[in-house]
Amino acid sequence: MEPAYSAVFVAYISALVAGVVFSFNTRKGPLRLIIRILTGVLTAPILLILAIAFILWDAQPPSLARLQHDFPSKRSDLEMILRMSDEDSTFSRIAPGFLDRVTDGTSGYGRYMRGDPKAGLPEPRWSAYRAIYKRNGIKLGIQRDASRDAFIMVDSFGILSNGHTSGYLYCVPNPPANSYRFDPCVLHQDKSEREYSSNPQREGYSFQKLDDRWYAYDEGPS
Repeated sequence: MEPAYSAVFVAYISALVAGVVFSFNTRKGPLRLIIRILTGVLTAPILLILAIAFILWDAQPPSLARLQHDFPSKRSDLEMILRMSDEDSTFSRIAPGFLDRVTDGTSGYGRYMRGDPKAGLPEPRWSAYRAIYKRNGIKLGIQRDASRDAFIMVDSFGILSNGHTSGYLYCVPNPPANSYRFDPCVLHQDKSEREYSSNPQREGYSFQKLDDRWYAYDEGPS
């Protein structure tokens, strides 16, 4: 911390402590009221910083440790989502509010918002996904890549290339040849991590193997 900032910080804390002490020790009504008002003004920035810190902490997606802890109780529902997605194989993404449907069998897709009659997934079926998502705190739905590996995305933080997403990753046993796969599915390690680097461009990730083909997975930034 720069000397000037240190001096300001020390002066601020000293004034705040003095305000607290004098607000309790001063007996004269008007003066005591003024001291308490000034102390409240000095306290407000600290409360604001604490509130922002709590909001940012609460907004973070679950950690790998949290995902690992929750996996046994959620596994049956996660496997249900996986089976349903296998049956709805024309959709590469099934989120609570939108769908990505493959249009040419390979790389093309169309995005359809909730309520769009052209979505192609019956509303009762979509509602069944949303019910499972809701009771498990899954906010972003399931994503399948060309290999049909599945990323069930619990939550994310940040926007665009600066964000990261965490959830449960399932690696299929017999993917198509030369198809893109998530890193845990090709590394065959119990756990690993890679920091984001912009030069050369490398996406950040971390993962922890849970059981057989399941991983707790955090992806990003990218």
